[in-house]
Amino acid sequence: MGLTAVAGLLLGAAVFASGNGSLGAGQAAFVRPEIPEPAFAPGWAKSDPLRTFTGQDLFNQIDGGAELFLEFGFVKLRVQAYTRDKSELTLNAYEMESAAAALGIYLMKMGKETPFPEVAARNSSEDAQLTILKGRYFIQVDNMGDAPAAKAEAIALADAFLSAVAAETSATPLDALPAEGRIPGSERLIRGPYGLQPYFTFGDGDSLSLDGKIYGALAEYRMPDGAAFTRLIVPYPDSAAASAALAHLRANLDSYIKVTADRPDGFDFLDFQSQKGSINLKDAVLDLRFKIR
Repeated sequence: MGLTAVAGLLLGAAVFASGNGSLGAGQAAFVRPEIPEPAFAPGWAKSDPLRTFTGQDLFNQIDGGAELFLEFGFVKLRVQAYTRDKSELTLNAYEMESAAAALGIYLMKMGKETPFPEVAARNSSEDAQLTILKGRYFIQVDNMGDAPAAKAEAIALADAFLSAVAAETSATPLDALPAEGRIPGSERLIRGPYGLQPYFTFGDGDSLSLDGKIYGALAEYRMPDGAAFTRLIVPYPDSAAASAALAHLRANLDSYIKVTADRPDGFDFLDFQSQKGSINLKDAVLDLRFKIR
């Protein structure tokens, strides 16, 4: 990784860690979009009052998984149900603290990305649920009535909300990931232990010292020589923070991780499945590779 690339990573880290990564130069201040009226399609009505959840209240709405939203920077969830005869559509509008936070949630929730081209934003959808990303919003439209609504009506509800959602900067922490060998669709953002846990566990708690502020970018790689591994790039605000993070990681490794080579700027290891891994520090960037095969 060259000096120019490292400088770019550090600039990105400063922007996204500050929580301001969602606004670029010249962009307007955030305006919360209104929940659509039932006029998105004929015959629909709001079936219940709008429900709103903030902070820890999210646990009252999500049966498991609220921790991940809070780790990425959850602000507010608004839930509005609409009915027509036996059909029901529910809009779940998750407001996150930034576009990067919304992207992190979307990547974790999208599954194999299967977009409906009619939806006016990035999405991964099926007839029963549309999963959508725009600006700092992660949006789901549930089509779960006794008589499912037409696909076009679910899309119309989504687009009615999306029309009021501002698009924000296209720069993301994923820009830190090298392109060569990266498997498209495997990209994820990591902002703490709940996001990292499905991919690897280095130790208890916040082993990478992300503190709910720093974004790591993760992806699967398969190189031209046949090597395959998971790679996680974490740009810290400065070299002191990165060095402290490496020291914390060394001191708190899970007992199943066996260090096979130690050096001042990192170490190599074997995990509990005897798969190789390596951690390298350069300037203020930790480059972690694991499940090397």
